[in-house]
Amino acid sequence: MMVEITIAICTYKRVEIKETLASIAEQVLPEDMEVRVVVADNDVEPTMRKVIEKTANKLGIELTYVHAPSRNISIARNACLNNCKTQWLAFIDDDETASKTWLSELYKTALNENADVVLGPVESVYPNDAPNWIVKCDLHSTTPVFVDGVIETGYTCNTLLNLGSEHLKNERFDLALGKSGGEDTDYFSRVFKKGAKLKYAEKATVCEPVPTGRATLNWLAKRRFRMGQTYAPTKYTAISGKLFTVKFMLKAFSKFAFCLVMTILWCLYPSKRYSWFLRGCFHFGVMTKLTGMNNIELY
Repeated sequence: MMVEITIAICTYKRVEIKETLASIAEQVLPEDMEVRVVVADNDVEPTMRKVIEKTANKLGIELTYVHAPSRNISIARNACLNNCKTQWLAFIDDDETASKTWLSELYKTALNENADVVLGPVESVYPNDAPNWIVKCDLHSTTPVFVDGVIETGYTCNTLLNLGSEHLKNERFDLALGKSGGEDTDYFSRVFKKGAKLKYAEKATVCEPVPTGRATLNWLAKRRFRMGQTYAPTKYTAISGKLFTVKFMLKAFSKFAFCLVMTILWCLYPSKRYSWFLRGCFHFGVMTKLTGMNNIELY
């Protein structure tokens, strides 16, 4: 029986998508697997349409182009879900390149682990002028977080979804998070709470170049702060009660204070200092969200 998988790419004015498509065309696939691609263009005008369609045609890729304006990543992600005609849907970013066995490794793990969602690693490639501490800490690369051996949430930069799973049916990305980011954390947290099994495919690697503008402490601090804001609602709901909120706030504050102390203690060692500082930014983001502050917009 033929297995059909749709690869979804959300894009916004990135010519790097041509390299992403090329890496998809080079996938080493089992004989019983067919692949198609859906690209959701989040730009106000479909300015990249001709480039994307021409590239896909040259590479022999079966492409569905969807114009999904504007500048709200959740709109684009939902457009990919709405235009997927297959049981399996894989997300990859428009500036990433996939290893040749990327898709087959994701699918193999899904079958072996009976998973609803499979996550793969994202390896960052840093520019030559990136600060040494950023390269050493490798804070841009992405792998899932395990809590007591379980993955409770995920990301869309390298993931395979079984849309036939009852835990994923009718789920969509929150439009309110489409400009701040964190819409994927929210989505996967919701499906996990419904009973979805999230697994990790260590060999399903994709690579992502880090732009010089993102290889900075300022960008990382804002991102970690927003990640904290997004994380808080995955643990807290309106029905959790005031006592839970107070306990959650105290826990976040104690972690923030500890990170601040460690930042000072490691002040002479940049990689340690900034690592603790960024952890503190995360917990500070949790605290602000618990006070009712809106998520900051990063996009």
